[in-house]
This record gives sequence, C-alpha cells and structure tokens, in this order.
Amino acid sequence: MNDKRYILSFKAANGFHVVLEYRGPEELEAAQKKIEDAGLTCEHLKNYNVRFDQADLFMDMRSPECIAQFDLDDWI
Repeated sequence: MNDKRYILSFKAANGFHVVLEYRGPEELEAAQKKIEDAGLTCEHLKNYNVRFDQADLFMDMRSPECIAQFDLDDWI
C-alpha cells in the first residue's frame, strides 16, 4: 500500500489558509506551479488531519465532488 500523500498548503489571495490533497504528484505539481505563478507561496505537507490540524478550507481533490466544487483560480 502506498502511504505517500500529496498535500499542498497555501495562503490564498483572500488570506484564507487552504489545504488541498491530490491523487498524485502530477496534479500537485500543476497546482503548485499555478499558485506560485500567481505570486503566492505554498508548501508540501507530509500529513494533514482534518480533526486536529487547522485550515480555513480543506479540499480532498481525490474526490470528484470536491473537484467539481473547487476552482483554484478563485483562490489565487
């Protein structure tokens, strides 16, 4: 079983702390590039627990429902 998680954390243009979890490195790297190209900084997290870690918004981008509801461009 692959225990590697692809989690990206960044402070959005509106000041919210956003955490996104992706399926794999390709999606994470594409989002990271888009965030950095917008002039924002982001970091990879090894783990994130929705019960104990804090963020203004956590989206599980492995879920089709979350993908349909979340547009990264709205946050950068």
